[in-house]
Amino acid sequence: MARLAGKTGNVYVGVTTIEDCEDVWNEQVDADVTASLDTSDYKVGSGSAKFICAAGIANGDIVASEAISSTDLTGCTAVMFWAKSTVNITTAGDLQLLIDEDALCANPLALDIPALVANTWKFCRITADFTDYNAAISVGLKLTANDPGAFTLNIDHIQAAKAVAGIKSWKIDQIVDVVDTTGFDSSSHRTFLPVLHGWSGSFEGYKDGAPLTHGSVVGLELQQSATATQQYRGTAIITGAHPSVSVDGLNLISYDFQGVGPIEIATA
Repeated sequence: MARLAGKTGNVYVGVTTIEDCEDVWNEQVDADVTASLDTSDYKVGSGSAKFICAAGIANGDIVASEAISSTDLTGCTAVMFWAKSTVNITTAGDLQLLIDEDALCANPLALDIPALVANTWKFCRITADFTDYNAAISVGLKLTANDPGAFTLNIDHIQAAKAVAGIKSWKIDQIVDVVDTTGFDSSSHRTFLPVLHGWSGSFEGYKDGAPLTHGSVVGLELQQSATATQQYRGTAIITGAHPSVSVDGLNLISYDFQGVGPIEIATA
């Protein structure tokens, strides 16, 4: 494996919630779709937006959309969210996330959702140009190609994100709790069983712009490089913010975070 230069790493954080997916989408719903709130399968909060799509849904159909409070997305450069499908979505862009300053996603910014593996939640980050989006009022989903037939789609915790300016380093601690399973049959040697997995960490750098809000639940992407596979992704809680300053130095700030649920681990 090639050695990586850390200078191309970065930290992306969801800074604005576009749609929390904690209620039923009802601005518009395709006739072949049943929209609901799924309180048994979700990634953040207490539910996810669920769409049961019958075989009649076709390429070009808007699956559903939801009216949102007017939201200023300028300054953000990406969206982050969780997605899950009951069938393989084999090509990026077969499904799109729509964001619009018009109702009913009538003239949307269309963002290609990555390929999805059936029955597997995926944390998605999509680059977006929100230069002129200072009053988004509608978010939606669209089927564009490779009609998969009948399938169910879940979406959760849609946030606008941006790289945190000034950050110079980050770290993640991946842990697993173990329990002692030693018994009389263990031949005087302790035995253990791994149980709960977790991850946490921190990032730090120079203060550049407004600080992140500690206590907030955010999408988080920690980049080893600009290569899509060399990034750690997941949902986290910002648990601490630590600004500091000295008379002979720059303003510094560091953040602590606690991962929520699984983390998508970087590969080669």
